[in-house]
This record gives sequence, structure tokens and C-alpha cells, in this order.
Amino acid sequence: MSLAGQSKSSRRSIGLEGAEYDDLIATQYASLRTSTLTLTTLKLNCGEHNTGTGCMHMRRIGLGFSGVPLSIMDMVQYVKLAEKRGFDSVWIAEDYFLRDAVSPLACFAFVTKKVKLGVGVINPYTRHPVLIAETIATIDEISKGRSILALGTGVIPLVQQMGINVEKPLQTMRESVDLIRRLLAEKETTYRGSVIQVEKVRFGANPYFDLIGRFRPMRRRIPIYLAAMGPKMLQLAGEIGDGVLYSIGSPIPYVKYAIENLRIGARRANRDPSEIDVGCYIACAPSEKNKPPGKIVRGFVAYMVSYTSEEVLKMSNIDPFEASRIRGVLEKEGMAEASRYASNEMVERFGAFGNPQRIIERIEEYVSSGVDLPILFPIPPNFRLAVETGGRYANS
Repeated sequence: MSLAGQSKSSRRSIGLEGAEYDDLIATQYASLRTSTLTLTTLKLNCGEHNTGTGCMHMRRIGLGFSGVPLSIMDMVQYVKLAEKRGFDSVWIAEDYFLRDAVSPLACFAFVTKKVKLGVGVINPYTRHPVLIAETIATIDEISKGRSILALGTGVIPLVQQMGINVEKPLQTMRESVDLIRRLLAEKETTYRGSVIQVEKVRFGANPYFDLIGRFRPMRRRIPIYLAAMGPKMLQLAGEIGDGVLYSIGSPIPYVKYAIENLRIGARRANRDPSEIDVGCYIACAPSEKNKPPGKIVRGFVAYMVSYTSEEVLKMSNIDPFEASRIRGVLEKEGMAEASRYASNEMVERFGAFGNPQRIIERIEEYVSSGVDLPILFPIPPNFRLAVETGGRYANS
């Protein structure tokens, strides 16, 4: 049993209290706290899964959630199943105005042992970068070093609804990543960026509690992915990100375009592009009986098509005029009516739909286009089949 699990009486029995005890606990985690990102921990086309009788190599696959429709308890059950089936990681997005992303992730940490846990995506406008550093360090402690942070600018219209101005997104992202890394390294930080200013922050310390103790992050370097869509943000991810995370509804031609921009940024920073982990959310809705996609899937696709840039639509051989027409229906009559206009071609382009074998084929197409970590984002109703299909892929 680790010292961290000792009761108060057990602490006394080994003759340590207060600061001495805290120092001893800190040494237990020294190797984790000083660990740095390496290619072997972030960038593998196959993962390693302990079956109890040894380790077997597995193909990387992730599972993604949002704030609806599942309850926390339902999400927990699927996360436990995903770990059993060999998933690399589980991610949750913070979509306003639903369940937050951090609270469920803490629950996932308590019921799992191996699967990595991604906060993906939160933004530095609704959460200050200092608070983000506190949050991801806390999740990392709960999960014993399994956390991943994905930062993005958020859905700007929704952020603005809260009275928050979204300004200088590129510089805000650059400074946020820099500041979070400095804080996790436990350096007293004074930061005077053009967007973010911080004055003498001693991360893990608080003047009210100087005589009580301090908080020490388990790792001084936690992976930070950038959620990026436009060419400038994609290039920034290539410059400074440990990984990049592409949004749900990213067609394969766009993924190839995005990777080219990622490489431009990496080369500009004298980095090897292959060291940057490429993750991509993939909307999926598996069906046992080859049923055509229903209203929920088509409504979701109609929404994605409506707000996809003209450039990406053209890459995907989708007529921008048709997309504009669907958007008009969506905004005037709602998603249910717009779903009627999502063609089979659009459905095929914007996700992975069909029987489990077809889902696996689509995952493989994304991987062939340069995605390292495909992340299945199940659309109702069959969440369990989505997890089982991901497990089949992982073990294939």
C-alpha cells in the first residue's frame, strides 16, 4: 500500500506528520512529476494494453462525449467498457450550455486505471489559463498521470452570449499554452504577454496556507493539444502543440489539408511533424441491420454542412449553394426540417455511418489520411455498439 493511502493513525505509526509526511508523499511521485513528453508516450500507431497475461499491441482509438444526451453515470459505464475494449483515450468536450467537461472527467478517473483522459476542448476565455493549469493538474492527480489538455477558442458566438469578448485568438492561444506550461513547471511566474498578464504566481502555493502545505503537480509537463480549424491556427498547433485535435465533421479532404498546414508550422519551429499527435473526432452511428441514417444523424450532418466553410465544402465535392440552402432551412424551420435535405453523399462525407464493418473502414480511411488518433463521437441511439465497434478496430 502506498503512503498516500495511509490513514492518519498509520501516518503517526511511521513517525511522520505535517510537512515531513507531505515531503515523503512528494517523493513517491517524483518520477511522474519530472516526466516529459516523449514520442513513445504520445505518438504510437498502436497502443499497449495489459491483458493480465502480458501486453498486446493495439490500434489507437478514442471515445468522445459532450454534455448531452448521456447522464454522468451512463458515460461512466461506457468509459469502463471502453477501457476493457482497449481504447487509447476518452475525451469530453465542453459545449455550452450543457454539462461541463471537467466534472465528468474526474468521475472517469476514479473508475479507470489505464485509459488516458482528455479534456477536449476547453478555452482560455471562459476559463483563465491559471485556472486551466489548476484544473488539468488536479485531473492529472486523480488519474495518476493520465490527463491530456486540449485548448481551443470555443464556439465564438456562444462565448459571446456570455458577454465575453473573443479577441486575438492566435495570440491568446500561444500565450495560454506558454503560461500553462510555465505554471506546471512550478516556477514563480510573472507573465506579461500582449493578451495575458500574471503577476508573481507561485503555482501550488497560496499565502493563506503557507504553514499547512502546498499542491505539487504529479507531472511538470502534461500534453497540450490545440483544437484548430483555420490555416493559421493549424500552423500554430504545428509550432507549439504536443498534438492537434480536429473538430467533429472534418471530411477527409480537409484532414489532408489540415495536416499540410500543421507541417508548415512544425517546420517553421524546426520541429519534426511526425512528433505531433493528430487526433480527430469522428461522428459515428453504427447500425446492426444496415438501416439508412435516420433523422438524428441527418440533422447533425445538416448542421455541420450548414456551418462548414465554402473552401472545405469544395474540397469535399459538396455544392456551397446547397449548403447555404440547408442553412436557410435550419435557421428558419429547425434541425428536424433541415435533416430532410442532408443527402446520402453529405452523410458519407461527414462521419462514419452504417454497419460496424463500414465504421471500421471509415476509421481506416481517416488513419490513412494522416490521423493518428481517431476519436469516435457516438450519435444516438446505439452508444454501446459504437464502443464495441471501436473495440473491434483496436483489436484488429
